[in-house]
Amino acid sequence: MKKDKNFIRGIDHIGITVPDIEAATKFFQNAFQAETLYDVQPKNQEPMMGSEVENQLGLPKGSKVIHMRLLQIGESITIELFRIENATQDDAASLNDYGLQHLAIYVDDIKETVRLFTAAGGELLSQPHSLANMENQPGNAGVYGKAPWGTLIELITYPGGLKDKSITRWTPNPQGNITQTGAQRMVKMTMLLKRKPEISHDEFVKHHIKKHGPLFQQIPEAQSHVIRYIQTHPIKKKTDAVETNSYDGTAEIWFDSLDGLKTVLTSDFYKNRVFPDEKTFLDHENTLITIGYQDVIIGGDFETIENKSLDTSERESKITAITTLEYSEENSEEKILEALKQLKSHVLMEKGCLSFSLSQVDSKFIIYETFKSRKDLKTHKSQSYAKTFEEKLSNMNISSKVQILNSIN
Repeated sequence: MKKDKNFIRGIDHIGITVPDIEAATKFFQNAFQAETLYDVQPKNQEPMMGSEVENQLGLPKGSKVIHMRLLQIGESITIELFRIENATQDDAASLNDYGLQHLAIYVDDIKETVRLFTAAGGELLSQPHSLANMENQPGNAGVYGKAPWGTLIELITYPGGLKDKSITRWTPNPQGNITQTGAQRMVKMTMLLKRKPEISHDEFVKHHIKKHGPLFQQIPEAQSHVIRYIQTHPIKKKTDAVETNSYDGTAEIWFDSLDGLKTVLTSDFYKNRVFPDEKTFLDHENTLITIGYQDVIIGGDFETIENKSLDTSERESKITAITTLEYSEENSEEKILEALKQLKSHVLMEKGCLSFSLSQVDSKFIIYETFKSRKDLKTHKSQSYAKTFEEKLSNMNISSKVQILNSIN
C-alpha cells in the first residue's frame, strides 16, 4: 500500500478522563508547564447528554459530559481532559490492560522533570533508568509514574538517538541552553589481561574468543546495558615503532552507565557462570582494569555489536568498508537518511553481506558494511542500487571517503 502523507498527517490529541479537571490541569501545569488552550465543554454550561451524545461518544445510558478542556505540553500534540458523571468508572488502566494505557512525555532534563512531577503529586514507579535495545544509547533514559488519579505517565529522553541512525522518529529540536542532569553518561571498562601461567598464549586466546566471549553475551542484563564489547590480542609481528608489553590481550566493554555496569557485573549469571569461567584462564591478580568516560578525539563510535564468527579462517577473510559522508547545512538530513534506508534494504539482501550499521558524528554519516570476502564487496559495488546511491550523493554535492579494512577480530 502506498503511503500518502498529503492527507494522513499524524496524531492530533489524546483523551484522558479525570475526576477533577481543575486539579488535573494544575498537575499538568506544575509538572510539565502545560498551557490551557480552551474549554471544549465549559463547566458552567449545560452538560452534554442524551441519546445522540451517548451514540456519538459510545457512553453508557444516562452519562453526562460535565467538563472538557484542551491542554498543550511543549511542541507536541494536545491532551483533551474529560470529566464525566452518571456513569460507572473503573480505575486507570495498567500496562497489562487492553487499549490505551499510558502517556509518554519527552523531556530534556529528566532529573528536574522528576522533581517537578513528584512535587505536583505524581508518584514514580522506579528511578530513571537506561532505555533498552534499539533505544539503548548514551544519555537515553526513562521512568514511569502515576498521576494523582492513576494515569500512567512515562518521562522519556533520548538525546543519543537510536542505534540504527537510518530509523527516524519524532523528536523535539534540541535546545542549546538545556543541560542534561538526569541521563547518565556511557562508561567504558578497559582490561589488560594476563593469562594463568599454566596455559599457553594460544590456549588463552582460543578460550577468550570461543568460550568466554559468547558466555558473556548470554548475560540477560547485558542485552539492556552493554553497548559494545571488543576483544583484542597481540599480533605476532613486532615493530620498533612502539614499545609493547607482555599482556595477553585486552577486553573493552562500553556500558550505558555506571549503574548499568554494576547491574551486569552483580547479576546472577555473571557471578555464577561468567566469573567462574574467568578463573579458569585469567590471572586476576596481574590483570589491570580501568573504568572511565570516553572522549572521542578522532572518528566516531560503532552503533552496533557485530556477532562475528569465531572460525579463524572465516575471520581473516572478512572485509569491512567504512564510508564517511560529509554534508553541509545546505543538505537535508531527511533526504540523506532516506537514501541510506534504501541502500541498507538492498545491502542486507546480499548473500555476502554480514552486517550494515550507521553512526552520525557532527556533520558526517559513517557507514560500516562487512562482507564475507573482498569478492563479495566488489559484487556489491557493481550492483545498480549502489551506483544509484552514488549518483544521489553526487546530486546532493556530498563527498564520500572509503576505507577498506580486513576484519580479523
